[in-house]
Amino acid sequence: MISVNEVHTEDEEAFDTIPGVEIANFAVNDTYLQRHSELKGTGLIIFNDFIVPVIQEASKNVGVKIIYIFALPFERLINRYREYGFLRLDSVSEDELHKRLKPNYDENCIFMFQQLR
Repeated sequence: MISVNEVHTEDEEAFDTIPGVEIANFAVNDTYLQRHSELKGTGLIIFNDFIVPVIQEASKNVGVKIIYIFALPFERLINRYREYGFLRLDSVSEDELHKRLKPNYDENCIFMFQQLR
């Protein structure tokens, strides 16, 4: 779940949630890809044809609304995830989300998400 719309006042602390699935450790080994360039694009096929359908099926039972990742802060990788349909938040929202959600092991990573179709 992702928490959004946090409210911190003297009288109230509250937030809304969006149910989601985190994709972790979804990466391509560059050395392998250099040796097997004919496999370029396999990650997108795996994501669209295998991962997304499983999450969509799960969403029927548990109400998943988004898929999210914490991308390493490399522009090339962020652009790749954009090709997969992931978006970034505006910088203020991203900073706020990172304060409350980002695990320590993802310290320098960037939250990206996409809504289920």
